[in-house]
Amino acid sequence: MKQWKIVADSLCDIRTVDNLEDHVDFESVPLIINVDDETFIDDENIDLPALRQALKNAKTATSSACPGPSHYAEAYKGAENVLVFCVSKNLSGSYNSAMLGKEIALEENPNLNIHVINTATAGAEINIAVQRAIDLANKGLSFDEVTKEIDDYNNQTSILFVLESIKNLVNAGRVSKLLGHMVGLLNIFLIGKRTPEGTIELANRARGSKRALKTLLEELKEHNFNGKRIEITHANNLSYADKIKQSILDHFPTADITVAEMGGLCEYYAEEKGIMVGFETNN
Repeated sequence: MKQWKIVADSLCDIRTVDNLEDHVDFESVPLIINVDDETFIDDENIDLPALRQALKNAKTATSSACPGPSHYAEAYKGAENVLVFCVSKNLSGSYNSAMLGKEIALEENPNLNIHVINTATAGAEINIAVQRAIDLANKGLSFDEVTKEIDDYNNQTSILFVLESIKNLVNAGRVSKLLGHMVGLLNIFLIGKRTPEGTIELANRARGSKRALKTLLEELKEHNFNGKRIEITHANNLSYADKIKQSILDHFPTADITVAEMGGLCEYYAEEKGIMVGFETNN
């Protein structure tokens, strides 16, 4: 049995981790995406080009579904200490399902230590928190030490979105129809942010990709980016993600920047060409 297991639902884009010590394990618990009569499981084998095409051709309303409690209970097996990262409970039922899974797991093994986190966010911001948790677990710290560090860390990160379309967010009731009508019209980009409660709201808007990039940099400063760890994830938009990375380095030369492709659920909500930027703050 491992000392540590880090578990995350698939609104965290990480699917596998290479830098694990022998006493640490990682598991991603996938959500699913329903498009007409097709079901896409958001794991490491998801066919993202096929998902994009299916979404473009969808004849009926699309939807997503979170893992059941039994899926979480199964994921908690194999370690003494389990740390669980879930997308904001105001965006999905994943957190509630993870908590029910905790009850099931503790009935089977009352000696388990399980800490389920409502991250109040999604995507790139969860990614950097998971990587922070892995760094701490690799050091062999105790359950109490790691959970305290991570709970504190979650108050020192934030996320911004650069979106060309928010149709799926509107259809899922995650943002207002008014914003939905605004984005995409006349080349308008939405610069979104998360609230402390874990909902998405407008931070700014910009016309054109160049102005959107400038506005994003302004928002990073406004949100107290500390110039250190930052992750840019993209939905089939590597060239723009690389431009964002270079612009951030021009303003914050010490920034530790990772660029990665979104998983299926993040791309489903951010939609093709969408960008998420998760970062540490001075808060």
